[in-house]
Amino acid sequence: MFELSQDHEDFRALVRDFAVQEIEPHVAQWDQDAHFPSDVVPAMGELGLFGIDAPEEFGGAGLPSGGFTYLCVAIEELGRVDQSIGITLSAGVGLGINPILTYGTSDQKERWLPDLIAGTTLAGFGLTEPEAGSDAGATATRATLADGAWTINGSKAFITNSGT
Repeated sequence: MFELSQDHEDFRALVRDFAVQEIEPHVAQWDQDAHFPSDVVPAMGELGLFGIDAPEEFGGAGLPSGGFTYLCVAIEELGRVDQSIGITLSAGVGLGINPILTYGTSDQKERWLPDLIAGTTLAGFGLTEPEAGSDAGATATRATLADGAWTINGSKAFITNSGT
């Protein structure tokens, strides 16, 4: 049977306290107002939530092992009080930070990871399109580089972590 370590349980209590104090009292109003609480993101960064599974060189925790379990605990505790905040962390790490860590160049890692991990920048993910849904192979949006500038043509129906 799997059991969390005492360190994981202590971390759970820390994140639960944050969620109960900083998120739970506002959830109903945020939902009513269709408001994305962008001020919570830097607070999550200060708590170290975006860097749980990231190397120290970019501002992460640099955990030798078990970082992913800590991340799952954090997502679970945030999601207990507000699923949208839980998915904000999940997407920020899983769709933003991890692809850069795994596939990014050194320059991309140095440019983007410190702010993403600190929570001063939030990664977005644009997949869903009106004619393609979430079928990545059927998306029509294209980015082209010409004369040193990027042009993006197409449209998205939904962009995860796009803000307010």
